[in-house]
Amino acid sequence: MLSVYAAAGIPEISPGDDLAQIIGAALDGLLSDGDILAVTSKIVSKAEGRIVHSTDREQAITDETVRLVASRTHKNGVTRIVENRLGMIAAAAGVDSSNTAAGTVLLLPVDPDASARSLRLALENRFGIRLGVIVTDTLGRAWREGQTDVTIGASGVRLIDDLRGSPDSHGRTLDVTTPAVGDEIAAAADLVKGKAGGLPVAVVRGLGRLLDPDAPGARVLIRPAANDMFRQGSDEAWRDGYAAGLAAAGSSPEPPSSPEPVEGPPDLPSRETARAAIGRAAVEQFESTPRNTGIRKTGKPVAESHVVEPTREWIVVVPVKGTAEAKSRFGEVPDRGALALAIALDTTTAALAAESVVGVIVVTSGAVATAFDDLDALVVVEDAPAGLPAAIASGIELAAELGAPGRGIAVLLGDLPALTPGELDAALGLAAAHERATVADADGTGTVLVTAADGATHATAFGPGSSAAHVAAGYVPLDLPADSGLRNDVDTLEQLTALGPRLGSRTTAALSG
Repeated sequence: MLSVYAAAGIPEISPGDDLAQIIGAALDGLLSDGDILAVTSKIVSKAEGRIVHSTDREQAITDETVRLVASRTHKNGVTRIVENRLGMIAAAAGVDSSNTAAGTVLLLPVDPDASARSLRLALENRFGIRLGVIVTDTLGRAWREGQTDVTIGASGVRLIDDLRGSPDSHGRTLDVTTPAVGDEIAAAADLVKGKAGGLPVAVVRGLGRLLDPDAPGARVLIRPAANDMFRQGSDEAWRDGYAAGLAAAGSSPEPPSSPEPVEGPPDLPSRETARAAIGRAAVEQFESTPRNTGIRKTGKPVAESHVVEPTREWIVVVPVKGTAEAKSRFGEVPDRGALALAIALDTTTAALAAESVVGVIVVTSGAVATAFDDLDALVVVEDAPAGLPAAIASGIELAAELGAPGRGIAVLLGDLPALTPGELDAALGLAAAHERATVADADGTGTVLVTAADGATHATAFGPGSSAAHVAAGYVPLDLPADSGLRNDVDTLEQLTALGPRLGSRTTAALSG
């Protein structure tokens, strides 16, 4: 029999609270083997300190955003539907002002799967029984009104019940039926938790068959981009395609204000004409792309389902801001943008020369992309730069498409002017022993490198206090000397000049010029 009840007695959660201890005390003597706990993401975020001032809400949304899906203006402002750094499609990137103190908003947990795993292991150890844990959040649905709870993090629970190949009640073979039981559990739990009753945890009993300590986390519920038929809002998809089609056709009238089919005036192509022009433009762009900008030594991409092997080689993603505002803390330095670009070029050159690096992907703006033409790196141009998380996510997505057995993905910040190939090789050699690894900057608070070995995925958390955030997300900190060029990122002119003769050639020339 299936039953669901809310756990009473859980107080208001504050940053640093031991969530497992608090939930365990509330459920002492009430749990049974095979139970699944549904924990509202808000209390996880509060315990992890994912709280920002409400005046920073818009910036928080931008920082959490990887890709804009749709935006609509209304009388109260603008609603943004985006893909966030967890891969979820959500309004405002999941940044929420409900059930939190006045003047604050909550961000989603850094890594909800890791949070669920930590809770499950602690509670299983406390009670000596098998448990599953899901972390839930409330989302709207395309095509339907209203909201419902879904699973955004999980541990020990099979989230998809794959019924393909089994017979239905009439004996016909099911070909595509894969119920998202993780989301169904989250929705059922929300019926007893509610939104305003102060009941953030529910216990679901009777689904012990779904428990699996080796089950993957909640990312299995996110549809891969290649299979996503709804990557943009309808207006955005139509307008982008229309503009691209007109550009390819050599025309540049303003796009229509409505996504409805355009029958006239005569100089505006129909949707069919625009689509054909887009196709021609794509072919022309591919055929005109210089082949020397490809990643060196990578060979052909392999299937996503390749057999995982110990990591021997790496693709390195280097995000480069690429604007005149780069390195604002350098002060009144003549041509500050050129100096920042020189630092990025030296960093990229060192990465390309590392023996274990088979390719470098630079993600930057169109304003500086051509500066990397002489380097054997693949340059990804951001049409509309949306911040560091978005640039990193774009690079990681491309690197994943170039995956191969034994090939990991690293993210290296582009402000390491004293980095040597040997220092990067040494760090990547240590990183190969871990699914995820991280290197802190010389101060120990920021991050200069994160890695994900073959078969592992990234959950990057760059920003203030990123070193601790990456460790919380499951990245193993690597112990490197504080004077390593890898750890010496530069934010001020004093930090840069202190590196003296260790600086790369381009940075040295830019300083002396």
